[in-house]
Amino acid sequence: MGDRLRTPLLAFTLLFLSMVVPVNAAFTWENNIIVGYEEVQWMYMETYTEANSLIYKNYIDFSLGDGDGFISAWEVLKADVKARSTLRNSIIEQMDVIVNGSSEHVVLIDVDSLMSPELLGPVVQLEVIKNIYTTNYRLYDPFLLPGNNNISFIGEGSTPLVINMPKGASINFTEGIENISFSNCGEIIKVTGNFGPTGEATVHFHLHFFEDMVTSFMGVTEMNVSGEILVFKDDGRDQYPFLAGRIFPSLGICNTKTA
Repeated sequence: MGDRLRTPLLAFTLLFLSMVVPVNAAFTWENNIIVGYEEVQWMYMETYTEANSLIYKNYIDFSLGDGDGFISAWEVLKADVKARSTLRNSIIEQMDVIVNGSSEHVVLIDVDSLMSPELLGPVVQLEVIKNIYTTNYRLYDPFLLPGNNNISFIGEGSTPLVINMPKGASINFTEGIENISFSNCGEIIKVTGNFGPTGEATVHFHLHFFEDMVTSFMGVTEMNVSGEILVFKDDGRDQYPFLAGRIFPSLGICNTKTA
């Protein structure tokens, strides 16, 4: 009897919560990218607040857990495994890093995640949930040599974006990045803005020197970006061509709109 009731109860809960989610404080998706000479690291942070945190916890409890209204460590572990597996498969199907017009020599080498500890506990308890996903790529051949280069990222349209360029790079121009600004951190140029509506951002740059073949990554301990809000809208899986929607399509909260 419990199994027969589980699906309609989940559907009713998601429908009810979707009607009470504030349009300006539901779900955010942020991107912080580090470009090295031979490697790229892309860190995503997703944040669920207010009623959307209940939607997300309900999804884990009913779809991945035992539906008892309480999320235990084993259910968070299942969500972690599912998220990493889905993210890896999604990128393998559609590579989201393109260097000098091609992804032929870009290889996904690792997918990691850090699930929010606020997931643990009663489903009905409102929390601020922050999950972090990290993907690492190797550039073979190598791709980034002295001279003009370009690198593109396929992400979530209208979401905040920070790109940390490699040492020795100067920016020629960019495409697909809105509200763009540039800042310097030593010899590193940081590009800050938002993905445009298409979700593809490209940086054209000149690499002035190539001192060594070992990637020197800046230490990133926290996502320090802000931008537009992703608003809940349950339109079905086909409406989410980009990454966030491919990780948890059943939630239906990954359409991007300006708050």
